[in-house]
Amino acid sequence: MANFALLQPIVSIILIFFHSGKYSTLAASQVEMAWCVAKPGSTDQMLQTGLDYACNHADCGPIQQGGSCFDPNTLVQHAAFAINMYYQSMGRHKWDCDFSDSALLSLTDPSFDGCSYAGGNAEVDTERTWCVAKPATSDQLLQSNIDFACQKVDCSPIKSGGACFDPNTPMHHASFAMNLYYQNNGKTAASCDFNNSGLIVAANDPSFGSCTYPGPEQT
Repeated sequence: MANFALLQPIVSIILIFFHSGKYSTLAASQVEMAWCVAKPGSTDQMLQTGLDYACNHADCGPIQQGGSCFDPNTLVQHAAFAINMYYQSMGRHKWDCDFSDSALLSLTDPSFDGCSYAGGNAEVDTERTWCVAKPATSDQLLQSNIDFACQKVDCSPIKSGGACFDPNTPMHHASFAMNLYYQNNGKTAASCDFNNSGLIVAANDPSFGSCTYPGPEQT
């Protein structure tokens, strides 16, 4: 029979390993209210594909014309609503909020005005968080967020020629700038508020291609 005293150092090393580095995310998982929204950097094709798939499996009545969530009539808002309905109806598993890496888990309610996004409790890895814009945010408010954040942080990656310039949309540029501000200002709810137009997202990294949305380890 093995001597347990001899195994103790090995066990300790294994425990340290699993509570450090990338495996520390196991300890960070906790039950939170969660929603599923579209990545700000998703292409129109990705958004449309997600919208079509989700609406074949969940109720998309509210984003039909005349529905409470039809306005703003934008692809990113409609796709976000649809993929969230799918995520909620399928049981709120992490894999139900992927959509070919075009979706994010939100810890902030994306509902607005008379449009309610269904939400519910889910196990979410909250060790790493980012800040992005709400899908229904107007272009005017998105631009205001860009102007404010870029006075405080380096927004050169979303300038022409930068690694995060494309897609050249207010939603993506604002989300990048808002996240950089959030990461550099304590990662608090207040630093991702932006007049109630920000969402704190977790687990799924909003980075894509060569564009990196800074997280805790990059700031």
